[in-house]
Amino acid sequence: MVRRIAGITAGAAGLITLAGAGLAGTVVAGAGSAQAMPAKAATWHIVKQVHSGASGDFTAVVATGKSAGWAFNGNSLAGPVRPTAWKRSGSSWTRVSFPGKRGEEIVAAGAASRSNVWAFTNVGTGSRVLRWNGHAWSVAKTFGQPIGGASVAGGKDVWVFGQPEINQHLGVWHYNGHRWSRLSTSLAGGSALSATSAWAFKGTSVYHYNGRSWARTGVARLLPKSNGLNNPVLTGIYAQSARNVYAIGNGQAEDEGGPTVVLHYNGQRWSKVAQGSFGEGTQPSQQISPDGHGGLWLPMPGFGGQPSYVVHYSGGKLTPAALPHGAQGIDVESIANVPGTTQMLGGGFTHKSKNPGLGIVAVILQYGG
Repeated sequence: MVRRIAGITAGAAGLITLAGAGLAGTVVAGAGSAQAMPAKAATWHIVKQVHSGASGDFTAVVATGKSAGWAFNGNSLAGPVRPTAWKRSGSSWTRVSFPGKRGEEIVAAGAASRSNVWAFTNVGTGSRVLRWNGHAWSVAKTFGQPIGGASVAGGKDVWVFGQPEINQHLGVWHYNGHRWSRLSTSLAGGSALSATSAWAFKGTSVYHYNGRSWARTGVARLLPKSNGLNNPVLTGIYAQSARNVYAIGNGQAEDEGGPTVVLHYNGQRWSKVAQGSFGEGTQPSQQISPDGHGGLWLPMPGFGGQPSYVVHYSGGKLTPAALPHGAQGIDVESIANVPGTTQMLGGGFTHKSKNPGLGIVAVILQYGG
């Protein structure tokens, strides 16, 4: 996805959380007897604020356990600053030494375990892959073209995908624990289940890799109709299992964008399972996260002061979540599910209402918990 602030465009990874079951009811004394209080609904709320000026923006987040995770702060085009890394331990977030370059931005993050965490960056016209081994961050790989997305299927099963909207494509790269191999020259997006099962997209087609080759399936008929003033394309894909794959499409209507559609693959065919008017004034995002309860969370940052959404998909419906500071006072750009729960982590920045270039404060959010 891209982020634009005061006329500047910067690549960014989105972050968001999911609504799950209500919190357990508490017992209080009343009229001489115990009384169960109604369960409190889960909400999105801010758990960390970092005042870092115009560069403030948590562009990527990853959860490595129920009370552990990482968030990465720094907008590359807001100034010649270095990105920072923040490590979660319970309710505390602590800055950790990170080998970020000036002008670099973390566009995605993933983890195989608490001691095997990956951050994917863009800097200038190139990109880097950084790895946390439980003690320190180091550079694992450098590319000459920008990264658009990444997927960590295991400690020795890491995937990197290019950007769909530029002419110079990184393509698809895979790390097997020993070496990196290029498996495609033009595909983008991406979500991997294993070394022999990965999904990518390009334009109006999805592609599946079986360990030897890519198989293409066109889904243009399921996207919003083309009318000469739009450019319907796929913007993201997420594979939960071999028979449960989701793809996100956007009509990209001229000026306003949208509508957004959710497509689903059941192991045999693709179908459209939801559509919403979301997308007006927002930026298409590759960021998709499971909600821990069979649904999805989709971040949709605003553009030029337009409303920013975090949309929840469940049961064939797309529903926007209430956000702190309101839809025009916050941009949520990265999301991640907390393993084994319906809790979510998210990252982004708050700003003056309808003006994303003023009053910026980088924030980490949580859903539930």
